[in-house]
Amino acid sequence: MTYPSDPSPELARRLLDILDRSLQSIWDGDPDAYAALTAEDVSFYEWYISPVRIDGLDFHLREILVHRAAVGGGDETGVRIEHEILQPRIQVYGDTAILSYTLFVRAVQGGRVQHFSHNESRVYHNFGDTDAPDWKLVHCHKSPVATEGSMGVLRG
Repeated sequence: MTYPSDPSPELARRLLDILDRSLQSIWDGDPDAYAALTAEDVSFYEWYISPVRIDGLDFHLREILVHRAAVGGGDETGVRIEHEILQPRIQVYGDTAILSYTLFVRAVQGGRVQHFSHNESRVYHNFGDTDAPDWKLVHCHKSPVATEGSMGVLRG
């Protein structure tokens, strides 16, 4: 089924590429790449970090640096993290795009593999124009997928 909010294939590819680069910048511990794709006044609901909304880019830039230190800075002694975007849906309303999907994360360390997933909705806004688009993340809402691993967090 198609909807009036469905983007062109080119715009869909561009938005999914921005999403992929944003996520990869987190795994790579690259705050500069993340900042280039994110609005300064971004807001987040992240169920596994905070019970309240987190406002502003600064918090996430610090999180990226802590994450990089925790996983070994991407060297061979650290964790290798990969992601997949499952069942993406993209809705575009003028200069605003909503991407909703299930994020599947695979973390590999020392021959051990762990899998994590949660549902996300990310809202992007085009701060540029038609000739020079500048899509940036302005809001993200993450919701747990009820699995054995998430139930302890959800129920305490």
